[in-house]
Amino acid sequence: MNISRRTTLRGLAGSALIADVAPGLALAKAYTDKRFVFVFLRGGMDGLTAVPAYGDPEFYRARGALADDAPGTDSKFAMLKLDGLFALNPDLKKMHAMYGEGELAVLHSLASPYRERSHFDAQDVMENGTTGKAEKTGWLNRALAELPADTRATRKETAMVIGALTPYVMRGPESYSSWSPPTAPSASRDLMDRIARAYRPDPLLSDSLEKARTAADMAAGGDMSGMGSDRGVNNQTFIRMMGVAGEFLRADAGARIATIDYGGWDSHAEQNNRVDVATTRFAGRFPELYIGLDEGMAKLKESLGPAAWAETVVLVVTEFGRTVRMNGTKGTDHGTGGAAFLAGGRVRGGQIIADWRGLKEADLYEGRDLYPTRDHRSVFKTVLAQHLGVAEGPLEDRIFPESRGATQLSGLLKA
Repeated sequence: MNISRRTTLRGLAGSALIADVAPGLALAKAYTDKRFVFVFLRGGMDGLTAVPAYGDPEFYRARGALADDAPGTDSKFAMLKLDGLFALNPDLKKMHAMYGEGELAVLHSLASPYRERSHFDAQDVMENGTTGKAEKTGWLNRALAELPADTRATRKETAMVIGALTPYVMRGPESYSSWSPPTAPSASRDLMDRIARAYRPDPLLSDSLEKARTAADMAAGGDMSGMGSDRGVNNQTFIRMMGVAGEFLRADAGARIATIDYGGWDSHAEQNNRVDVATTRFAGRFPELYIGLDEGMAKLKESLGPAAWAETVVLVVTEFGRTVRMNGTKGTDHGTGGAAFLAGGRVRGGQIIADWRGLKEADLYEGRDLYPTRDHRSVFKTVLAQHLGVAEGPLEDRIFPESRGATQLSGLLKA
């Protein structure tokens, strides 16, 4: 049995799996030790809840009840200070420790070229790496063909999908393997997408479907649709998948690139519904998601081990941000600019990358959204070129065509 493209392997993990299916490779030392993990938070994570700009004079007025307690206050929900302007969500304690150790960088006010507010279209544009929907392959799949030859020389597959279905970013002709936990959702994404697209021209039907799916997610205690993706998982499944990813990528002949989806971030209602409970318990759906993200990042680091973690970059993104102001159901609606994270031993952490315009209404995009000042593709290019060794020619011409304005970032990764 081979681990090959579109093969789903259930209930196995890491080095034991590789030893079973590729015993010859398990003894081979890979040429490169560089790893890359792409984590997609589907549904539109609220960048100002994940990375609140508490130091902006307009922050508390604009956010109202969505704002957590200020850093340094005597509250278990006090934000975790990064600098005089930004903090981390109080549920991201382990990621905050990574930031302090120089292993996590924060990016703010960034977005894809997409400027509407559809989950479906925003995810498509984010994952195909262009400005529209015509391209049917994912930028990460196209990048596999441009990796240095030695990266692929001693392994069956360079990349793998961790989860039930292949994300758009990995779709294409290049080969990859996959692993899915037995408990992962198995509903057809294509079916749900077709229904949603058919309903889209009718505002009443489209709105009803969105509300029904959101209600079903909340009743289940975690996302089962991802709002445009049925790859949503609860926090425990996500943590498990991050641990399994570390086992695969740690192995000498294992994959070096992995994708993981974590859905359920569509926060239209009751976004910050915390209650005063023991810290070991989850208090509401959205705090649960942040705790899951935090625990998942820590689990990946633990599973990789010190040597592999030292050669790893983890990129955490979402398709768009949320509105700055709270809506009538104590949530936020689809927005534009948002936040992302880079973590790992190859990251120059302890820094915030943000061209901050501010939260005054005149400084917002269309008077409601955080203004996007950086293109996600700048970050994607930085990782592919400076970490994985993709040459500039194919990076600009084939992987991210017509994107020369999205330039690479300097000082974000270690040489």
